[in-house]
Amino acid sequence: MGLKTLNNINRRLKQLTCFRLRLQCLFLISSILFLMIIPACEDPYWPELGEKYDNLLVVEGRISNQPGPYTVKLSHSTTLLYPKYFPLEGFEVVIEDDEGNSETLSETESGVYQTAPNGIRGITGRSYRLLLNGPDNQSYISDFEILREPMPIDTIYTDIEYTNSDYHTFDIPGYRFFINTQTGIEDTTYIRWQLEETYEYTSDFKIYFYYDGVLHDFSDPDSLHTCWLTEPVYEIFTASTAGLNNPIIADYPLHYVSFEQREISIRYSLLIKQLTLSENAYTYWKDVADQNTSGGEFYTSLPYQIKGNVHNVNDGDEIVLGYFEVAGEDRLRVFINRPAPPQQMYYPICELTEGDYKEYGEMFRIKDWREWPRYVVVDLYGNRAVPQKFCSDCREKGGKIEKPDFWID
Repeated sequence: MGLKTLNNINRRLKQLTCFRLRLQCLFLISSILFLMIIPACEDPYWPELGEKYDNLLVVEGRISNQPGPYTVKLSHSTTLLYPKYFPLEGFEVVIEDDEGNSETLSETESGVYQTAPNGIRGITGRSYRLLLNGPDNQSYISDFEILREPMPIDTIYTDIEYTNSDYHTFDIPGYRFFINTQTGIEDTTYIRWQLEETYEYTSDFKIYFYYDGVLHDFSDPDSLHTCWLTEPVYEIFTASTAGLNNPIIADYPLHYVSFEQREISIRYSLLIKQLTLSENAYTYWKDVADQNTSGGEFYTSLPYQIKGNVHNVNDGDEIVLGYFEVAGEDRLRVFINRPAPPQQMYYPICELTEGDYKEYGEMFRIKDWREWPRYVVVDLYGNRAVPQKFCSDCREKGGKIEKPDFWID
C-alpha cells in the first residue's frame, strides 16, 4: 500500500506549495532542472541576482463582473533557491473605478484582503485599478484596465487520451477536457482559463473500532469513509482569437485527469472560469505559462523580466511581481463519473500487510496520547488490523466529509 499512495500524497503537497509560491518563483523548478541536465562540457551558469530580487512585493488579485467578494493577496518574495511564503500585513488596499467609486478591503487573514460581500461590483465597460499603501509609507498602484464583456463558454467535453506512466510499462488512459467558446463581441479576444476541481473519493477501509487508551466501537463506519476535496488546477491556459477568420476558440485542450489518479474514482467536477482579459494581462499570463514550461529559456528569460501591472508610485525602478486582473468572466461547472467497464482504473490502493496486523496488538502497549485515536479495520475473515490513517480516514488525504453545496450526485 505504502509507496505509490505516499508518492501521490507527496505529489499533491508539492503541487500546493508550488501554486502558493508561483509568483515568487516562476521559473524555479524549470531552471533548476535545466541546470541539472546541462552537459558536463559546459560550465553551469548561476545568475548573480543578489539581494535586489529578494523581498519583492508579490500581488495576486482580480475584479470581474461576477459577484464579490473579491480577494487580493499580498506577500513578499524570498531567496530564489529557498523560497517561502511570507504574507504582508497591515496594508491599506483599495479597488477604484474610473468614475471615482472605490472600496477599502478588509484584511481577513494574514496578507489576504477582501471586499465586503455586498461591496463594489465589477461592471463591464468601466475601468479599475488597485491602490496599495504599506505600513512603511510605500505606495503602489496598478494601471487602469477596462472590464471587458466576457466571451461566453459554449461547450465543455472530454475525450480519452493516453499518457506515459511512472509505474506501469504501458500508457495509461485519462480524460482530457476540451472547451469551445461562443463568438466574442470583439474581433480579437484574449482569454485565460482558471480551473478548480472537486472530486468525491473514499478511504480503502472502513473503521470498526478506535483506540484512545481504551478500545471503543466505532458507531458509524461510513462517517469517515467518503470525502470531497476541492483544490485549484495548477496549469495556466491562455488563448487568443488574433488572426482567426472566425473569432471563436474551438476544441481547446484544458486539464487532464489520469485514470491512474483517485480523482476520477467515483465522481469528478471541474469548474471552468473563462476570463476575458486585456492584451497586457494576456501577455503576462502567457509569459508565465511559457516560463513554467520552457526549460531551455533560462539564459534569456529570468523571472523579473515578466512585468506585471503594479508599480511603486515613487520608485519606478522597483520590481513588483504579480498582476491585478480586470476580467470579464463566464463560468461553467461540469460533472463526470468514473469510467464504465471494461475501462480500468490504475490508482494505488491500500492493502493490509503483516505489519498492520501486528500493529493491532502493539497498539495496546503504546500510551502516547499524541498517536490517538488509532483506527482499527477488519478484514473479510474478521481479523483486526491498524493500517496507516490515510487508508481508513478519508480526511487524511485532504478532503472534507461535508458534501459541497454545489455537488450533484
